[in-house]
Amino acid sequence: MTLRFCCLGKDGAAPLLVILCLAILSGNPAIGQSPPRADGVGEKVRSFRKPPLEPENIADVFREQSELGQQPGPIDGDLFKEDLSESGKDGGSDNAEPQTVEAAKQAAEIASLITQLGAPEFANRERATAGLRKLGSDALPALRVAAENHSDLEVRLRAEDVATGIVNSSVAGRIDSFLEGQPGSFDGWEVYRKILGDGPRLREVFIEMMLRHEDLAQALEVSTDARARALETTIARVQQRQLIQSQLPSAADVFGILLCFNDPDLNLTNVREGSLLRMLRMSVTGEVLKDDQLNEPFRAALAGWIQRSQRSNWPEIFWMSMQHNMDRTLSLAQQALALKDASIDEIGLSLQLISRFGEAGDVSSVEPFLSDDRVAVQQGFVNGEEVQGQIRDLAAATIVILLDKPLEEVGLNPNAAHPKIGFSVTEIGFTEKESDKRIAMLEAVKKLIADAKAQEPPKAED
Repeated sequence: MTLRFCCLGKDGAAPLLVILCLAILSGNPAIGQSPPRADGVGEKVRSFRKPPLEPENIADVFREQSELGQQPGPIDGDLFKEDLSESGKDGGSDNAEPQTVEAAKQAAEIASLITQLGAPEFANRERATAGLRKLGSDALPALRVAAENHSDLEVRLRAEDVATGIVNSSVAGRIDSFLEGQPGSFDGWEVYRKILGDGPRLREVFIEMMLRHEDLAQALEVSTDARARALETTIARVQQRQLIQSQLPSAADVFGILLCFNDPDLNLTNVREGSLLRMLRMSVTGEVLKDDQLNEPFRAALAGWIQRSQRSNWPEIFWMSMQHNMDRTLSLAQQALALKDASIDEIGLSLQLISRFGEAGDVSSVEPFLSDDRVAVQQGFVNGEEVQGQIRDLAAATIVILLDKPLEEVGLNPNAAHPKIGFSVTEIGFTEKESDKRIAMLEAVKKLIADAKAQEPPKAED
């Protein structure tokens, strides 16, 4: 065994909106750029910043929602629908009366322009379209009524097209303002901001997440059941995009899934976690960790999930944590080491992770494994003799590293030391004929422990 450690009421409106918004993102000079350099070269750093929550506090955001008694609501795709119910924007209701002479004149103008949408002459239809677009949101309620109820098919089709353009233009303005640091009113933003913090790049990722996964963004503020449904759809959507369009997962995909995984009441199945782990093996992890503005929020969201992850996934999580310098996994490794039924893989990877991120205080939890002679790894043969690395050998290497001593001081292979994974298990071991060397090594480690305890300051008496 080797140990490796907007809906506008008609079909087609929402796709047009997404296309427009994606075009806005691609055309915005701030989107996709690396963070400004520390020497001041490049775009000036925008000042709106807020750090992420500590991982242990993330679940409280979702618990607060439960305490408020929010009930699951339909995820109906109305993310960009505008609230035009205020005075003077009644959409042409039969019971509404204009409050001013100007309002009456404008209502008559809008009604006339809508009628002209069905004019026989092309020029008249185009002038009416331009006039309605110029009126913008003032014309939107009447356009929506016309798109549903007008007797002329041409008017219905053109009214819907003009209404779509007006809403898209309004959303574009909201997105631009939001990306510049103005308060956002998008569904899901408050939960996203509370957990991950705020900043230019975080807002860009949120907009992408909202456009790609509108149902998930809405579900963040609804309920655990809504988040579970949106999570399944999101994972399927990302996988389909990979298979059909050959598009790798993006930061927006991963952040959205991680946010759901931090809901303490959401059921984390092996299938769901396996899907996320497959995404994290791809280039998106390295790209996010290289981004100065996304690095810490990503690590916080990861740590929040990892503390409640499925035990069967711990070995891969430990390995990933060492590869990407995620020291917040240390407590989980300490927990794994204390399990009575811990597997050899769990013990070996926990020891490596503790040697990588732990401190001298962790020696006491590792010391009991100096008597564990189970084989952790079979390395091969030297001069016809099989070399085996036992759990006690790995525990010894861990303790030496925690005490900041060189491996060769106790008779372990100095080449086993590794900057990312603490030590390489394939470089630590002895043949059967070298049992005396192993015993001497273990005695030397025990002496290091005794010396370290002797140097500890006396504990203050109560």
